[in-house]
Amino acid sequence: MADNLTLADIQMPFLEYRANFKEPITSIWIDRQLGPVIDALLKSLAPLLTFDNVTWNQNPKNLAEAHISISLPSIFSTIYIGIQGVTITALNVNWSQASAYVSAFQTAIDALKSHLGNDLKDQQLTLGLHLKPGEKSFRETLTQFVNAKALGSEDAGFFGISVYYPGFSFVMDLSNAFPTGIFVKLIRSHGAGVRFEEMAAILRKDEETALRRLGLKLE
Repeated sequence: MADNLTLADIQMPFLEYRANFKEPITSIWIDRQLGPVIDALLKSLAPLLTFDNVTWNQNPKNLAEAHISISLPSIFSTIYIGIQGVTITALNVNWSQASAYVSAFQTAIDALKSHLGNDLKDQQLTLGLHLKPGEKSFRETLTQFVNAKALGSEDAGFFGISVYYPGFSFVMDLSNAFPTGIFVKLIRSHGAGVRFEEMAAILRKDEETALRRLGLKLE
């Protein structure tokens, strides 16, 4: 039950969103049509986005290197637009700012789709975070999911687990940032038509479920 759960001490949380276009957007580079794309993003993301937060690779060696980079410092996020798709990263994500992330990211994707006339093929959302240990060690908690005796590893210093479903996976392993801490990574795929608001709601449930397995809860 929730009353028996300990508040999670979450550190260094990050979010990564990836989406592939149905068709590569080679024309904006070959035909030098970057200006209208950047203009569409500046208008749609104002006032979060300003001129000094837009960069692009002016001399890519090949199409795979061609990209536009959009920085949104107020929400510690970067939008990376390449030939084949879009990648969005956000550092130190917090559920108290969920509406800001959802609004900015969905606005950017909608602006790109509208201007480019190119729909998405698929989407993927990843959440990674580190957890500091509490009174109960994470090794003790994770041991319940591992048959250490069958592995002949009852004296192992730590155990990690990874679980894979079609369209969803999660990993729990030793943190490389906090001694005896744990690193959790959740990855879920979504269809092209799923909106950020729905993806965020699903992600929160995934995070709550993962933390519950560790005897923890969100605020």
